[in-house]
Amino acid sequence: MELTRRQTLGLAAAAVAGTTLAGTGQAQAATSRWVRDTLAGMSLEQKVGQLFVCYAYGPTADTADARNTSLYGVATPAEVVRKYHLGGVIYFAWTDSVKDPQQIARLSNGLQSASLQNTGIPLQISTDQEHGVVFRVGPPATQFPGAMALGATRSAQYARRAGGIGGRELKAVGVTTDFAPVADVNVNPLNPVIGVRSFSSDPALVAELTAAQVTGYQRDGRIVSTAKHFPGHGDTATDSHTGIPVISHTRDEWNAIDRPPFDAAIRAGIDSIMTAHIVVPALDPSEDPATLSRPILTGILREQLRFDGVVITDSLGMKGVRDKYGDAEIPLRALEAGVDQLLMPVDPGLAYNSVLDAVRSGRISEQRIDQSVERILKLKVRTGVVDRPYVDLAQVAKVVGTPANYAVAQEIADHTTTLLRNDAGLLPLSPASRRILVAGYLPTALGTALQGRGATAIVKDTGATPTDAKIDDAVAAAKDADLTVVLTMKAWDTAVTDKQAKQQKLVNALLATGRPVIVVAVRDPYDVAYFGSAQTTLATYSYAAVSLEALAKVLYGEIAPTGKLPVAIPAQPDATRTLYPFGHGLTFDPRVTRLTVASYNVHAGAGQDNVFDLDRTAQALKALDADVIGLQEVDVHWDARSEWRDTLAELAGKLGMYHGFAPIYDLDPPAAGQPRRQYGVGVLSRFPLVRTENHPITRLSTQDPNPVPKPAPGFLEAELEVRGKRVHVYVTHLDYRADPAVRRAQVDDTVKILARDPKKDLQIITGDFNAEAGAPELAKLWKRLTDSWTAAETTVGGPLTYPAVDPVKRIDFVTVGAGFRVRRATVPPESAASDHRPVVADLSFRP
Repeated sequence: MELTRRQTLGLAAAAVAGTTLAGTGQAQAATSRWVRDTLAGMSLEQKVGQLFVCYAYGPTADTADARNTSLYGVATPAEVVRKYHLGGVIYFAWTDSVKDPQQIARLSNGLQSASLQNTGIPLQISTDQEHGVVFRVGPPATQFPGAMALGATRSAQYARRAGGIGGRELKAVGVTTDFAPVADVNVNPLNPVIGVRSFSSDPALVAELTAAQVTGYQRDGRIVSTAKHFPGHGDTATDSHTGIPVISHTRDEWNAIDRPPFDAAIRAGIDSIMTAHIVVPALDPSEDPATLSRPILTGILREQLRFDGVVITDSLGMKGVRDKYGDAEIPLRALEAGVDQLLMPVDPGLAYNSVLDAVRSGRISEQRIDQSVERILKLKVRTGVVDRPYVDLAQVAKVVGTPANYAVAQEIADHTTTLLRNDAGLLPLSPASRRILVAGYLPTALGTALQGRGATAIVKDTGATPTDAKIDDAVAAAKDADLTVVLTMKAWDTAVTDKQAKQQKLVNALLATGRPVIVVAVRDPYDVAYFGSAQTTLATYSYAAVSLEALAKVLYGEIAPTGKLPVAIPAQPDATRTLYPFGHGLTFDPRVTRLTVASYNVHAGAGQDNVFDLDRTAQALKALDADVIGLQEVDVHWDARSEWRDTLAELAGKLGMYHGFAPIYDLDPPAAGQPRRQYGVGVLSRFPLVRTENHPITRLSTQDPNPVPKPAPGFLEAELEVRGKRVHVYVTHLDYRADPAVRRAQVDDTVKILARDPKKDLQIITGDFNAEAGAPELAKLWKRLTDSWTAAETTVGGPLTYPAVDPVKRIDFVTVGAGFRVRRATVPPESAASDHRPVVADLSFRP
C-alpha cells in the first residue's frame, strides 16, 4: 500500500478537524478510520516492517556507509528504511545520527521522506535521552541532571519541566519517541546498569516522579514517553547487556517495590513501555526473560495492569535476551508474549524474515500482527507525526538549547547537590582565590567553573581507570595546591568499571597527603562509602555541565546544598550497616560568608632550632589553609640571619598570595645601592589588598641604646573587600618587656585607630600580644574586640602557643570585632617552623 503525501495529511487533518469542530469523539473516529483504512491497505511485509525499530549508519538519509551494506545489504539509511518498511529508527552517536541539531533535523526529514515514499506511513524516530549519564543528543541541546538527581530534589514539578523541555527539543529535530523515563526502583546499590538512571530506592518517590516525567514528555513535549524496564530492573546485580539477571523478589515484593512506578505511568497515560531482559521466577516460573514471557507481558502488563499502549523490547542485541534462544526465535517469542515493537535485532534480515515465515506458516496469525500494527499506527497519530512528519529547519535553533531552557536546567541542577559530610567545616569555601586541583573523572567543566570564581584550577583528568603515573602526578599536584576536589565515577564498581580499583587508590592517595580534599561522587553516590577518611563528601548524581556548575556554586556558598539522598548508602566493608540513610543531606546558610584568618609569629624564617629555612616556613603557612595570615617578626633584607632576603615577598610567591608589609624598623642598607634593611609585621592574603597603611603606635625601640616610649610605625592595616563587605585586618606585635606600661599604651593607641573605621565595616586584629588574655593591660582591647579562642563554637588543639615546643603561654591571637561568628579556633601542633605556634580562626559573617 502506498498513500500519497496528500492522502496522509488529509486523513490526519480530519482527525485534527474533528477535535476542533466536534470534540474528542469525532477526532477518535477519524483516527480510528485512518488507522483502519491504512492497516487494510498494507501488505504483510509492510505490517511486519512496522514492528521493527532499527538503527542505520550515517549523518544523512542518503549517506552511503559500508556498515549498512554489511548489516542490511543496502548502503544508505533511506534504503534501509525502504527495504524493510521500518516502523521506526533509533539514533545513537555511534551511528553518526546525532552530531548537531540541524544535522539531526535534516536526517529525520530525509528518513521520513523515504518512509512516506515507500509506505505512506511516517517513521517513529526514537532515542535514549534520559539525561544525566545517559543521553544521545548532546550540547547545544539542553542537558538536564538525570533521574536520581531529580530524586534528590523531591520535586515532581522539576521532573515534569525537564521532561517537557527535553521533549520539545527532541520533537524540534524530528525525534518522536524518547525511551524515558526509567521507572526502575534501584534498591540494589550494586546494580551495575541502573543506578543513577533510577529516581530512587523508594517506590513511592519513583512512582511520583515517573508520572510527572510522563506528563512532561507527552502533554508538554508532545512526544511519546516510554517507561522502562518492565517488570522492574532495580534489584539486579548483573548487567543485562552482558548477562541475564535473575530477580528474587516474591510476588508480594514485586507488588510493593517494582509495580508502583508502572502503575503510576499507566495512570498518567504512558504511550509505551519497554521490557526488561530479566528473569523473575515469582512472576513466570518458566524463567524466560520478561521480554519473552507471556505471563508477564500479557498476564500482568496487559490484563492485570490494563495497559493497552505499545510494548517495545529493550535491544534484542543484549545478552540477557539471547542466552536461552536463537536470534531467529527471539522475535517470535517476544510477539507471542505480547510485544508490539522489536528493537535492534542483531541480524535484522534474519529477524524480519523469521516473523514473515512464522505468519506464513501459521505459527503467528496475521490478526496478531494486526493488533500490534494497529497500536503502532494509533501511537503515530497521537504523537502528531502523521499530520506533521517533517520538522521546520528554521525553527530548530529557536527551540533547541535556548537560554531559557538552559536557565531551567541550571535551576533544577541547583537543587540537586547533596552535601553528605562536612566534618572539617570546610564548606562553604570563602570567596578568596586559591589554587585548586580538580582531579578524577571529567574534571574540566568543574575546573572552568572554579576558574570563573577566581580560583587557579589545575585540572588532572585521570578518568575512570587512572594509571599509576596519573595517580602520582595528581598527588604531586595536590601537595602544591591549597585544595583538592576529586570526582569519582562508579569507584565502587571493581567488577566492571574499574577492575583494579584505581579510582579508590587515587582518592586514598590524595587523602593521605594531609591537604584539604573534597570527594564528590559525580555518578553513583555509593562511592563515598569507600573513603572513610574523607571529611568532606558530596554527591551530584550527574556529571552534566549544569550539575558541575551547581557543585561549584555549593562549594563557594553561592547556594545552599538542598539535595536529599534518594537512596540509602550502605557502609563498607560492612554493607549491613547504613552509612547515610535515605533522606540524609546537610546544608548551610548561603547568606553567610566564610573567612579563615591566622596569626603566626614566623621568627624571621627560623625554626625552634634557630635554622633559617623559608621553605619550611612556607609549608607551615600553607598547612594553615587560611585566607588571611597576619605575620610577626618579618625580615625584609634585614641581615644575615635571613640571608638578606625579602622573606615576605618570597613567602607570598611560594603560596600564591597577595602581601602587605609594615616595617617597625626601616634602616639604611649596609652598602650604597642595596635595599633598605626592614623588620616588622606583614600580611598574606588570598584577597587583593584594597589598601594598606602603616600606623604608628607607642613603641620602645630595640634599635636605640637609650629608648623612650614614643609613636613609631609597625601597626599594619590591610583593607580587603569580601563579597562587597569591607574588612580591616590589622597585624600587631606588642612590646615584649615584663613592664606592661608600653603594651598598655599600645592598646590605647590601637583602640583609637580602630575607632576611625566606618561602623559598617568589619575588623580583625591578629598578633603576638606578648601577654595572655587576662593581662590587665589588654582589658581595654576586649571592650571592642572578642578573643576568637574563647568565642569559638569549637576548638581544636592548643590553646597555648609559646614556646612552640611544650608551650606554656597563650600570647598569639586572632581577635574579631562585631559582626563575626567564630565557628572554630585551632592551634595546630606545628613546633618546628618557628618558636611560636600559629592560631587559626574560622570566621563567618553576613555581607
